[in-house]
Amino acid sequence: MKFKALSSALLALCFILVVTACGQSKTNNTGGNGSAADQKITLRLWYWNGAVSDSTIVAAKKKFPEINLQAEKLPSGGDYLTKLKTTIAGGGSGPDIVAMDSWISSMLAYKDKFLNLYDQGARDIQPQYLDWKWKMAATSDDKYLIGLPIDVAPVVLYYRSDLFAKAGVPSTADAIKSQVKTWDDYFKLLKQVKDSTGTQSGTIVDIFRSLIGQNSKSFFDQDGTYIGDQAHIKSAWDASVKAYQEGLTFPFSNDSEKNAAINNGKVSSFTGASWAVGDLISAAPGTKGKWNIAYPPGGVGNQGGSFLGVLKSSEHPKEAYELIKFLVSPENLMTGYKEFGNYPSTPEIYSKPEMVNKNEFFGGQDLSPVFADAAKDVKVAHTDSRDDMVANVIVEALGFVDTKKEDPEKAWTDAQEKIKRQLSR
Repeated sequence: MKFKALSSALLALCFILVVTACGQSKTNNTGGNGSAADQKITLRLWYWNGAVSDSTIVAAKKKFPEINLQAEKLPSGGDYLTKLKTTIAGGGSGPDIVAMDSWISSMLAYKDKFLNLYDQGARDIQPQYLDWKWKMAATSDDKYLIGLPIDVAPVVLYYRSDLFAKAGVPSTADAIKSQVKTWDDYFKLLKQVKDSTGTQSGTIVDIFRSLIGQNSKSFFDQDGTYIGDQAHIKSAWDASVKAYQEGLTFPFSNDSEKNAAINNGKVSSFTGASWAVGDLISAAPGTKGKWNIAYPPGGVGNQGGSFLGVLKSSEHPKEAYELIKFLVSPENLMTGYKEFGNYPSTPEIYSKPEMVNKNEFFGGQDLSPVFADAAKDVKVAHTDSRDDMVANVIVEALGFVDTKKEDPEKAWTDAQEKIKRQLSR
């Protein structure tokens, strides 16, 4: 009996040891020694250089020591979007968190592949962000949200204040905002500047892109019907052609030629997004101290600005949401602005002393108030996955008006026919 009792006790002890060992093995999940590193969860982030501040990534790793954040920088542009769509469509092993650009509205067609951030409590932080920016990532009924805003890219007027002053036209930001309200006002100003200084504005295409960016409608309506042949696009075409025909635009050319012209004083103004600050400084070092920015003619469009979303395939949705909420907090967006100029989507910080950005290249002008003013007035049109195709055809046709001297009406008609052929495929 004693032997039987002892045997039973040994069997019980062995069972306990086996169960404990199995439990430890499952917890460690790596066969490790149970260290803190073995207990971390891993979250993969896809983004491109400039979408998220490097300093903010470092701060996130310190804020969430229980998370092994694998931040992977990928090439930006079309390659990034193609890779993201392929991953989503294939249902394969993708990241947990993804950065998305201003094309995010076109990703709403795949909303079932994304975590609904409203279910994670995103409505609690919604008041911190610009309303138009927030809505770009939400369904029309505002029941599904696929991304939290990072930055915005309001379009402003970049101009040579010295050349404007020489021409006797409004040359301060306040004067331009109050006196140059429409595109006709701007074209009259450009003519005076050209007559006085021999300089021009951006290209015919630059003007067209700015004009359509100020519209509340774009190439397709909410139902996906093509409307790019209607008056709101044709009027932008006509205005761009008018500027070209009056000799106000710099010849349509590649970026290097245009940058050289800017640096050589042949271009005295152009409309561009907030991120163009860095491009201008790099392109025209010889013009340091001679540029300013002002509220643009005709209203404000937006050219860029990013978001962070969480794929539904993530095994750690709650942690992923908390991480992106931290990355896009007002304080961290301010860090991004200081680091590489991405203008925050959180208006509550616009007037803070830390946002002062007196730039020597712009004659010591504080750029932040102009961007803040513009950011609040942005108009955003419905986007469609076919927008790029349409825009490319129209831009090519406008280029032909300039470079090949094609008849503008024929070029417009040819472009529309080409677009409709491609849409019918």
